[in-house]
Amino acid sequence: MFKGKAFDYGIIVGATLVLFFALLALSGNLRFTYASTSTNTLVANVAVTNVIYLSVSPNAISFGSLSPLGSYDANVQVTDTDNGGNIEANMLVEGTSWTYLGNTIGVSNTLWNPTALSVSGGNSLSNTFTNTGIIIPQPTLASPYKSNNIYFGVTIPGGTQPGNYVQTISFENENTTGTTTYNSVSSAYTVTASVNVLATCFISLSPTSLNFGSIVANANVPTNNLVTDLDPNGNVAATIFVEGTSWNSVSNTLIGFGVSNTLWNPSSLVTYSGNALTNTLTSTGITIPAPTQANPTTNSPIYFGLGVPGGTPAGSYSQTITIENSC
Repeated sequence: MFKGKAFDYGIIVGATLVLFFALLALSGNLRFTYASTSTNTLVANVAVTNVIYLSVSPNAISFGSLSPLGSYDANVQVTDTDNGGNIEANMLVEGTSWTYLGNTIGVSNTLWNPTALSVSGGNSLSNTFTNTGIIIPQPTLASPYKSNNIYFGVTIPGGTQPGNYVQTISFENENTTGTTTYNSVSSAYTVTASVNVLATCFISLSPTSLNFGSIVANANVPTNNLVTDLDPNGNVAATIFVEGTSWNSVSNTLIGFGVSNTLWNPSSLVTYSGNALTNTLTSTGITIPAPTQANPTTNSPIYFGLGVPGGTPAGSYSQTITIENSC
């Protein structure tokens, strides 16, 4: 039995091999395929151009409230930044005149400086781009944001009318070879500067002393001794106020006579008459016109006279007269 089974298996295997080779002979076009791996490369090129970017911060600065002839130190800081450029750049600035309701302050009254100053000073701003010489260093991959500072100050001309003045300061960065190239997408190229000019009046007297000469007791000097009250560089009209002390003997302060023996008047008089001086500040009603930039010093007169009471001992006497401008 075992031999018979083995014989049967041999027949089956043999038949299978015959069939395989027969099929192989009939299939002359039969091919075997297999996977393979190969690598190709692509070379990419780009030309990186020199470029400077520009961003200014802050975009608004205020110099606060100032009087004519007042000034701020050149220490209001603005930072100019190159955000991701690749070459160093010069900082350039220009500006407009200050304006308020038809009144102006010249562009050159704004000053710039590379460093903060402890006193007002620096370089005058102009209405054309000026190279400040302030260098923004070259950005790098490791440090792509490079910046530098500029400081601004302002002076207010005498006679500038009060109000809130505005100026536009424009920035531009150019490379050190002089070719301007900056990011035109950025809008942060300008700084709006503001200053509030205060209503102010000043005072300067000429002369600063009066001499009534020699007067006998019970006599007087007409009210025509002139004092000119000037407002140099203010910007609004001013009213003159006066007050005085009693007259006292130079050699003996216990001897004297009253303050009211001095008279004042807005105009010259040929007689001893006018308004009695008092020891409290009193408005004279005399007005000094408002100065302007074209006429920064205005003035008005006040006249004084003196009557010496009968019985006043001989000697030298003095009095202090205070004059004040109020606006």
